[in-house]
Amino acid sequence: MENERSEARAIYVNPTNDLAFRKTFGSEEHTPILAGFIKDFFFIEPTALAVENPYSIKAYREMLKDKVAANLRATISDVAATMDFADYRLELQLRKDINFNERSLYYPLNKFVNRYGVVKQEGEKSGYARLRPIYSMSVLGYNHFNGDDDALRIFQLYDIKRNKRFPKDILNLGYFELLKPNVETDNQRHWQDYFLQRPLSDDAPSYIKDALDIIKRVNMKEEELDMVIQAEHLQSLYEDTIAYAKNEGIAEGRAEGKAEIKVEIAKSMLLEGYPTDAISKLTGIGEQEILELKGKMRL
Repeated sequence: MENERSEARAIYVNPTNDLAFRKTFGSEEHTPILAGFIKDFFFIEPTALAVENPYSIKAYREMLKDKVAANLRATISDVAATMDFADYRLELQLRKDINFNERSLYYPLNKFVNRYGVVKQEGEKSGYARLRPIYSMSVLGYNHFNGDDDALRIFQLYDIKRNKRFPKDILNLGYFELLKPNVETDNQRHWQDYFLQRPLSDDAPSYIKDALDIIKRVNMKEEELDMVIQAEHLQSLYEDTIAYAKNEGIAEGRAEGKAEIKVEIAKSMLLEGYPTDAISKLTGIGEQEILELKGKMRL
């Protein structure tokens, strides 16, 4: 099994790589893959599906150029789309984030609220009538919910006293934990295999096989492969920095030497070109202080 995984890694780009994820699920030409994913988890037919801010190599190039990827938001990738009856958001979260629960609520609710606004075309709905259901799925690369081995959780508005759903479909929050064994359908298992780089079985649906075909290295442009390598380097450096911080007691709150360690981490991140807001977020050092440190280093 390990030999098969090693071979897969040689042939394919990691499907959880930011560029690979965005290209697979956020490209206009690959909407059947996204449609299949939505149907496999929410059991709805995503008609008139359209991706918002679709993947483009130019946009991704600019992101890496500005080293926004260095911030990485704890390794998050997002895809937003619209259907004829609802809005949809797909998120990839590989590692624990202390504010993840709040963020996983913020973006779907923000999308829902922002539908309320000024009518742009004659005959268009206005005010509250413009609000639409939101479906949100977070694919998690770690065990987020304790206490059971169910891979899929879906939360809705619910009357817990009467055990009844809210009278209108408003909010559907899904969480799919890749490392948990209990799935509801064969297709959900196939998606686990896809994300975890396990061999796909022959009975996997065609759209999952198409997703796998997209991330074959031979099917990616040279510029895309170069950006994959850059993103992986930035991610690796980010993780190494966090691991160093934890080893030195920053995460645990040890007092001795904490300030000096933070400064050293900030220096190493400045040398790598990380933006000040990313450094500030990790170290807790103010952005102005980081800019002063940058000036002293003559960068």
